[in-house]
Amino acid sequence: MRYTFPAAAFCATVAAGTMMAGIAAAEDRPPAEWSFTLGAGALYAPDYEGSNDYKVRPVPVVELSWRDRVRFTTRGGIGVFATPLKTDRLRVDLGVRYDFGRDESDNDALKGLGDLEGGAVAVVRLGYEAGPVGLGLEVARDLSGDREGLQATAEAEYGIGLFDGRGRFSVTPHVTWADDKYMGNTFGITAAQAARSARHYARYDAAAGFKDAGVTVGLGYRLTDSVMAMGRLNYSRLLGDAADSPLVKREGSADQGSALVGLSYRW
Repeated sequence: MRYTFPAAAFCATVAAGTMMAGIAAAEDRPPAEWSFTLGAGALYAPDYEGSNDYKVRPVPVVELSWRDRVRFTTRGGIGVFATPLKTDRLRVDLGVRYDFGRDESDNDALKGLGDLEGGAVAVVRLGYEAGPVGLGLEVARDLSGDREGLQATAEAEYGIGLFDGRGRFSVTPHVTWADDKYMGNTFGITAAQAARSARHYARYDAAAGFKDAGVTVGLGYRLTDSVMAMGRLNYSRLLGDAADSPLVKREGSADQGSALVGLSYRW
């Protein structure tokens, strides 16, 4: 099951950590007492959420896990997670991860808007497996930082094994809803920001609603019992007030894509 780190982004942590958990799921091994995964990858993604300018970022892959119940991980963002409930079909994860925010120096379109300081994000994930289909829901609430919002992402993943069980291919449509604070702080422009902006924006209010919808295609392959190669392509379409923001409609694009490749070793 790939729990989507909300498609928010391919900015900052979201972009940097991204969604490797599902691709790594091709490692279909029983949990050891302790396990450690170390690797690296590269992510090609927009430099802020809604941008049409892309950058390549290094992606660290680090995970320390105890019985697959408690984990420190960079997959989907740097965080600590616990799994209080896990059955053959149902899984509940609780945790806290870090969102690095957004710097106005990331893109000329952001100059004068100020930085969005990063902070801790509380996460609740629910997953249900029904044969080759996995249903997932993630609710993420900012605990600190400037976004101060809440997002909920729903997904349905179809996965199949390949290459005599050494590989796994998955297709995952997903949709994200965000509250007015997240939308306003990420896509809105206050009167003060409009006055300072290098691009002379008008004030823009962004209200709660569906923020984006898209699909992710992933492939993982075990080169050896310990070495995993992974790749992922994602397309998301910003919706509603997010798509109508001047940061997107005028300076960027509602069409958001990313590509990820990586390699990891598990002890």
